[in-house]
Amino acid sequence: MFDSKSDYALNKRSRNIIYRLADGSCLEIRPEDCPDFERWKALSDEDYHIQELCDRRTARDDLPLDETICGCSDDPFEDRPMWTIENAMDILEQCLTETQRRRYLLYARDGKSTRQIAQAEGVSQRTIMDSLQESERKIKKFRKSALSKR
Repeated sequence: MFDSKSDYALNKRSRNIIYRLADGSCLEIRPEDCPDFERWKALSDEDYHIQELCDRRTARDDLPLDETICGCSDDPFEDRPMWTIENAMDILEQCLTETQRRRYLLYARDGKSTRQIAQAEGVSQRTIMDSLQESERKIKKFRKSALSKR
């Protein structure tokens, strides 16, 4: 699931805390170098994991909420944006069901994972993933339809 050469994987596999510096070299912090090492190791693993998840989310083929709603750089109406953050909720209300809208906002705006949303709603993670994919499909269809009417 995760890149085995990522900072997250490197840190997770190591007994020490690993930090990759800007020049690409690594700095290791050993248990004897740091009081309360176990707490800091757990925090560094968690930070790297969160960063890995964020990197994966932004690397997806699907557009994030702000690009989907507000328009992309290849939008022919870029100088006259059709959608703004102010009317994003109106757009979501027009093309998504209440459940889809709630799940989409929890994921895209609030940064909740599909697992967190599924646990909160008492459904499977697959159900949330399917709902989000359908939501993005509807938003893209709505956007395409609206652009063709301009």
